[in-house]
Amino acid sequence: MPKIKLGGHTMKRIISVFLAILVFMSMTMASFGEKEQRSMVEVVDGISKKTQEVAGVNLLMGGEDVYTDVPSILYTIKGKSRTLVPIRFVVEKLGAEISWNQEKQEATIVAEDKIIVLKIDSATAYVNGKKVKLPNDVPAKLLGYNGNYRTMVPLRFVVEQLGMEVNWIGETMTATVDRPKQSIKDISYYEIGATSYVCIKTTGEVNSKYLYLEGSKYGGQDRLVVDIPNASLDIPNSNVAITGLWKKDINFNGIASIRASLFEKEPREVTRVVIDLSHPRSHRVYYDEKAGGIKIEFSNKVKNVKVTKKLGIDAVVINTQEYPIINTINLGDRMVVDILNAELAVNTNKIDVNKAGLKSIRMAQFEPDINYDKDDKIVRVVLDLEEGQSADDIFVSPEENDVVIYINNKPLDTINYYKESQERGLFTIKLEENVKSEIKYDSSKNKLTVNVPKEYANLQAIDLEMYDDIVKNISIRDDGKYYYVNVYLYDKITYKDYLDNSSNALILEFTNKAIAESKYKGKLIVIDAGHGGKDPGAIGPTFKVKEKDAALETSLRLEKLLQEAGFKTYLTRKDDTYVGLYERPKIANGLNADAFVSVHYNAHGNSNIRGVQVLYNGDDPFRDNKNFARIMQNKMVNVLNAPDKGIVHRPKLVVIRETKMPAVLTEMGFLSNSKEEANIATEAYRQKAAQAMFEGIKAYFDSKM
Repeated sequence: MPKIKLGGHTMKRIISVFLAILVFMSMTMASFGEKEQRSMVEVVDGISKKTQEVAGVNLLMGGEDVYTDVPSILYTIKGKSRTLVPIRFVVEKLGAEISWNQEKQEATIVAEDKIIVLKIDSATAYVNGKKVKLPNDVPAKLLGYNGNYRTMVPLRFVVEQLGMEVNWIGETMTATVDRPKQSIKDISYYEIGATSYVCIKTTGEVNSKYLYLEGSKYGGQDRLVVDIPNASLDIPNSNVAITGLWKKDINFNGIASIRASLFEKEPREVTRVVIDLSHPRSHRVYYDEKAGGIKIEFSNKVKNVKVTKKLGIDAVVINTQEYPIINTINLGDRMVVDILNAELAVNTNKIDVNKAGLKSIRMAQFEPDINYDKDDKIVRVVLDLEEGQSADDIFVSPEENDVVIYINNKPLDTINYYKESQERGLFTIKLEENVKSEIKYDSSKNKLTVNVPKEYANLQAIDLEMYDDIVKNISIRDDGKYYYVNVYLYDKITYKDYLDNSSNALILEFTNKAIAESKYKGKLIVIDAGHGGKDPGAIGPTFKVKEKDAALETSLRLEKLLQEAGFKTYLTRKDDTYVGLYERPKIANGLNADAFVSVHYNAHGNSNIRGVQVLYNGDDPFRDNKNFARIMQNKMVNVLNAPDKGIVHRPKLVVIRETKMPAVLTEMGFLSNSKEEANIATEAYRQKAAQAMFEGIKAYFDSKM
């Protein structure tokens, strides 16, 4: 075949192609059946049918975890090893494809001006027709794992042929694949219209991985952390070379400051940019070729639109990422609500309602007209009203991160309840005059009743469910003479009442005494529900229980127990989403958590194996991991009455190695064992598992007091 020269445009296409290869490797995946970070995995040679144990390898592409049904592995022949990765298919429109010749047992990668042919079990490859010897004589292999067979190719060889760079993190058995190394030359802040931007100028295209830390919920400030792999920090005319840190104060539009430093030096440089926020901000991070770097755009997002009841009144609720700024337009048979400086992040553009005077709701990203600047970002929501319904009867009110549109009535603004903190809630009743109302407390029902004379207030019958660890329910009734405001409380809730003369309001202040006086108050526990999304984890053979589902439900139950005891908590995932292995400890470190607990359920090839165990990293004695693991294991064995599989030192597990606080990974039972799977399938067992971990966490912190 002719020799083909690669130009700059071609190289960019090839890099995009390899990105696509690794992204598509993660699609339509089955279960690993065991741990996604398991040290050894058992694979079957698709040709010889021989089974062997090999070391599993984590794979990072541009800072992102890559999950595959057949894991990346470290394959050894004659004492020489290479990382093999599965390549499944490439979208043709991206300029490349992978084909398989069954007769010749050959995989062919076609990427514009480059054709790579690899033959199964051959240490020779062909690149544009030229014979090339594979490094260490490790060939492409056809390997199976849990019934899935994939063509496995040498990672470094393929990556370097396509112009990418490979590095190795030995501590966690992780291969990294990145774009060619670049430098960061400038970081700037500017506004266009109402939208704020941060631009990170680079010498060429880079990948980035970002994380939003909600520090304001835990006494700090929110931060957006952007990691740029294989990129050095080289800003001219700055003190970076001397101090290693670049910083710029902004103090405008919610952006407090921007900081940058070299976060990792080996095996490749990773530059970290941190944007400190004075209040929560919605954001979008992307590479902008025209701008020549990473662009971070701060604008609101419309996340959800739904029809519901608020304070007993029919309402449309537009949920936004941050406090909304709105304009309204009354068109008679339609009500238009414009959310300014916002992007639409809703999957539908129309909701049919046909009730309560409302026909439908339409929403779209609105092209600015003469009423707005051309660069404004606007989400327009239109309420189409039924015949006889007038927009004059509609009341629009921003409420925290929602735009609430009351359809038929103006909401009653004479009562309000909100949680001031984890342990304290305030309930306000506005009065016509500052008069003393009769207050009674029934301790047998945890029921507080306020009798308000009707001539001094304007209330209405209502039932509000709260269930926030302080208030269960608020109801209002009247007998013609008095309003009876009934507040149903949780146990150990104290209250005090006082009149606010400035606003003519009766204020009831409720305090959860158990939380307020808890010795664990202020302790932050990060709960990491294992697996999630495209990664199901282990799957039980009988009830088909997915580890990701059991881990999440158990984690949610554990969170509730911890919060009731006064702990602060953060869940790395709250639903069926995939969170990268490196992202999980990054969250805990960024929040400065006091402990990290990763929740899992186990599996093994021997279905007779039962019990619980705790994994820890014993290489770092300063974090007290082993002691934490021992205490957790004791409680798990006792509460669950389970066989003791002991505590296990696992230094290469990413989530417990990269954390900076005491960290454990709990295995709450074996899904591969029929008896334990049957237990794990029940809510009762998951609650008991949560209770066991809760007891362990309490016992650990008790030992430190």
